[in-house]
Amino acid sequence: MKYLDRIANLAVIVAVAVFLVLVYRGNFSGHPSVASPTQDLVGRSVVLSGVRFPKNQNSLLIAVSTSCHFCQDSLPLYKQITARSKGQLNVVAVLPQSQPEATKFLRDAGVEADQVVSASLESIGVRGTPTVMLLDGNGKIQKAWVGRLDEKRKKELLQDVLPDARS
Repeated sequence: MKYLDRIANLAVIVAVAVFLVLVYRGNFSGHPSVASPTQDLVGRSVVLSGVRFPKNQNSLLIAVSTSCHFCQDSLPLYKQITARSKGQLNVVAVLPQSQPEATKFLRDAGVEADQVVSASLESIGVRGTPTVMLLDGNGKIQKAWVGRLDEKRKKELLQDVLPDARS
């Protein structure tokens, strides 16, 4: 009987260790550590008070938070996109922080947005940051990327939002 108790205890310890590793890697955190499925976003329309999406141009909506470390890690990619997209995309950044704090956060990172909006992320259907959405002229989501992106997803994002650019 002692043998079975030891095996059961060992199994519990292994299960707890696996769970802790998964939590540590971010698989159960509020901010996804890797891109997660975005099908529930595609096809929805984004409505933001005071924001009009140009009818003749796609828009890129970047939803981030100053307190999100995955957002911090993604800022160089957003800087690259906004620098290369001048005239090709209307870039809208949405942050839950105040307008001055949001603007300073993006400016310090070199991310050039056409509009910076202080709004609840839930109001645009975003449940985790960072989230990037490609919108048509009516504000309808064509594609979306959620979480910290691996190299493959970064290339996909660049190709989809800047088809003439080479990464």
